[in-house]
Amino acid sequence: MGLGAVLQAEAGHEAERAARQLARPGEERHDGIHQARKSIRRVRALLALGGETFAATPAVRRLDAALRSLCRGLSSLRDADALRDALLHLSRDAVIGPIECERLCAFVAVLRARRLAAALARDPDFARRRARLQEAQTRLVLLPWQSVGEAEVRAAHAYSTKRLRKALKQARGKADVEAWHTLRRRLRRLRQQESALARVMPDAGLATPGVADLAERMGTAQDHALLLAHCRRSGVFPARDRATLRRLVEPLYLDALDHAAGALEAASA
Repeated sequence: MGLGAVLQAEAGHEAERAARQLARPGEERHDGIHQARKSIRRVRALLALGGETFAATPAVRRLDAALRSLCRGLSSLRDADALRDALLHLSRDAVIGPIECERLCAFVAVLRARRLAAALARDPDFARRRARLQEAQTRLVLLPWQSVGEAEVRAAHAYSTKRLRKALKQARGKADVEAWHTLRRRLRRLRQQESALARVMPDAGLATPGVADLAERMGTAQDHALLLAHCRRSGVFPARDRATLRRLVEPLYLDALDHAAGALEAASA
């Protein structure tokens, strides 16, 4: 089996997994949404490994745009779940106690339930979304995977690395939220590609030093940023809780940014 066919199989598996995750019932649906978004992003990362050949193919561009739209359509549902995770991390790190965490999570549970109910009212059982993912599986098979070989994959990986380096340069020494957001997206794309390539090309040596540490530190900063965003506006937590969380989380956020900046320096060296 050629490299392109192997990548096609990987992409098909992730698309099928995304559809299956969206079908999870009850409380499992929240994690299913998270896992579905991860799988959709992996499919897009694999498409990007098709390099210039895929970039010049209209069918690839249309499929990538459809997958991006699907993922973005689930983002508000995942944000509510990520807010709960951020609170649990505060409890794990003993910033807040378990009873306080449980109380705050109850407010988030209302937000999660409301957003999920609204989404399911518009798309019962996520049937339309799952149908779109099944269609994506069919469209994946029709793409020119046979034109994707090791040279194309190496060039695509080099391009992803170059884009990450550019984002590193733009984010270093700045407090620009958009620059950090771009860096996080490009970092995630490269990690997903390298994870897939470690399976299909284990001897290729396509691993970027420092990426895992940078991703971990940026993830911590992102957790705190999400909490602060909800502390700056009404809607989830009462005013007194927003003030308390802001007082607790702001120094943690600044510290996390400092650590991420240190990882940036190491990754840029």
